[in-house]
Amino acid sequence: MRALDPKRILAVFATCVVTVVIGACGGNSSTTDSDSAAKTPLAVVKPVVDCSKLASLDITDIGGAGSTITSATVTAATVNGATVNYCAVKGTLAPSNTFEVALPVDSWTQRFAELGCGGLCGNLSDPTKQSSFSFSYTCPLVQQGGFVTAATDMGHSGQSTAWTTDPQKQADFAYRGQHITTLAAKKLIKAYYGQEQKYSYFVGCSDGGREALMAAQRYPSDYNGIVAGAPAAHFQIQNSLYHGWNVESNSTTGTSAGKAVLYADKAQVLHKAVVAACGGQAGVDDGLIADPRTCHFDPATIQCAASASSTSNCLTAAEVATAKKLYSGPTDANSGMLMLGGSPQYGSEANWIGVEVPTSNSTDAAVPVTSLFSYTIVSGAYNLIFTGSPTMPNVDTFGYRDASFYASYLQTNHTLNDATSPDLSAFKNAGGKLILWHGWADQHISPLFTIRYYQAVKDTMGETNANAFSRLYVVPGVGHCGGGEGFPNIDLVSQITGWVEQGSAPNAVMAYQTDTTDKVTASRPVYPYPAVAKFNGSGDWHDGANWAQGAPLYNDAAPAWAGASFYTSYSPKTQGVAAP
Repeated sequence: MRALDPKRILAVFATCVVTVVIGACGGNSSTTDSDSAAKTPLAVVKPVVDCSKLASLDITDIGGAGSTITSATVTAATVNGATVNYCAVKGTLAPSNTFEVALPVDSWTQRFAELGCGGLCGNLSDPTKQSSFSFSYTCPLVQQGGFVTAATDMGHSGQSTAWTTDPQKQADFAYRGQHITTLAAKKLIKAYYGQEQKYSYFVGCSDGGREALMAAQRYPSDYNGIVAGAPAAHFQIQNSLYHGWNVESNSTTGTSAGKAVLYADKAQVLHKAVVAACGGQAGVDDGLIADPRTCHFDPATIQCAASASSTSNCLTAAEVATAKKLYSGPTDANSGMLMLGGSPQYGSEANWIGVEVPTSNSTDAAVPVTSLFSYTIVSGAYNLIFTGSPTMPNVDTFGYRDASFYASYLQTNHTLNDATSPDLSAFKNAGGKLILWHGWADQHISPLFTIRYYQAVKDTMGETNANAFSRLYVVPGVGHCGGGEGFPNIDLVSQITGWVEQGSAPNAVMAYQTDTTDKVTASRPVYPYPAVAKFNGSGDWHDGANWAQGAPLYNDAAPAWAGASFYTSYSPKTQGVAAP
C-alpha cells in the first residue's frame, strides 16, 4: 500500500489537535459551535508537594492492614519523542495487589486513567509507557503526558496458577484489584496536586475489557468514561468451552492427548481462499471482510483431490473437518442448540497461528495440542471457573455437547468472574459513557460475544437509553486488541473524552494502517455498529476521505445458544475482604 499525502493526514488530525485545550483530543461534535466555545479549558495543574512526600501516605483505609507505599520517585519517560517527568508511586494494597501510579510533574490536565491488564494478569505494566495506553493512536493529550495513569497486577505475580485456589486472590482478580487501585490513585492525586481529578477513565482490552465492564457494573461511579476493547466479559465460557473446543477440534484424537491437525501454513492457505471468496468490495482490493456473517465459505471447496501429489495449496479431509469445527463451534447433543455465542470468524484464519493452530508448519514435526495457547489459558483458569462445582472437569470432560453444563458448572462462579450483566442503569445515571471495541478478525475472543452483550444492553435498557451512553465499533480485519490486516491504529481515547467532557457523541472514527516505519499507508473510518464503511467509488480507496457510512450488511437475529441466560441481569457475587 502507498503512503498517503501528508497534507491530507494533517487535515484528518486537525480537529483533534485544535480541541486539545477544550477537552482532550475531542470527539465528533454533536454540540453547536457556541456550546463548544463555552466549555472551560482544563488547565495544567502542578504539584503542591514534593513527590517523595507521597511515600508516607496512608492507604490502609483502602486496602486494609498491610497496605503500603514502597516508593515515590521522579522518573523520566519518553513519550512521543519528548521527555515527560512523572512521580512514579509504587505500592501494595493488601493482601498482594501490586500497583503503580504515574503522576505527571509538569503536564497534568486534571484527568485520570486506570489501565487494564490482559490474560490472567500477574504482571505490573508500566503506566508511564505510552504503549500501555491502548486505543489512543496520535491523541495529543496522551502523547503529551496529560493523564495520571495507574496499573495493577490484580493481586498476584508471575505465571504460576497457585493463586487461583485462594478465595481472596480470586476476588482481587475478578473485581477488587482495579477498584482499590483506582481509589489509591485518586487519593494520591489529591495529596500530590492539592485537588481531585476532574474526570476519570478506564481503558483496557481482553481481560482489561472485562475489567472495564466489571467497573461499569459493580462500581458505576468510579469512572466518567470507559473504553472496553475485545472484552473477555464471558470469562467462564471463554476460558472453558470456547478455548477448550479449539483444542479438541484441532486434535488428531479429539482430546488433549492428540497432535495438531491444522498448522500455520494451512491456516494461511485457508485464509487466502476465504479472502478470495468474501473479501473486498467494489473497487477496493483490500481483502477485508466488512461483516464476516455475510460470508458463506465452505472449506470443502479447497479440499485436496484424492489423486493430489501435493497438499501444500489445499486442505486434507482432516484439515477441512478441523476448520469447520472451529468456525461452527459445538452444539448440544439433544437439542442441536449452539453451545457458544460466538466462534472465530471468517477472515481471522491468519491470526489463528499460536492460538488455535501451532506456529509451526504441517511439514514440520507433529505438535501436541497441549502447546496451543488455547490449552494453556484453559488449564490456567480451572480453579477460577470451577471452584465450588460438583467436580473439577478438565479440557477433555467439559460439556461441549451438553447444555446442562452451564447450570451445573459454569453458573457457580458466573456472578463472580463474568461481566455480562446488561443493566448499566447505575452507570448511565452517574453520567458514565461506554465505548466497546472489537476486531472482526480476533483470534482469542469472538466479536460475536461482544455484539451479543451490546444487544443485551439495548434489550434490557431500551434502544434510546443505550444509545445515550454507549457505542460499539467492530473493525474489519483487526485481530485481538490490534494487529491483523485491517486498520488497528485507532484513537478511542479522544472519542471518550470528547463525549464525557464536551457532550460530543462519537460517530465516525478514523482508523489507520502504518508500515514498519510508522508511516500511515491507508486510513478508513469505522462507524457505530451495525453500520459499515462504504467506498464512494471514486478516488483512492486507501484514503479514508473517500469512504462514507453504509447500511448494515447483516440484519438477521442472532441464533439461540445455550448460554443466553448469562447475558441477563444479575447481582454480582462478592467474597473475601470487601472493597471500600
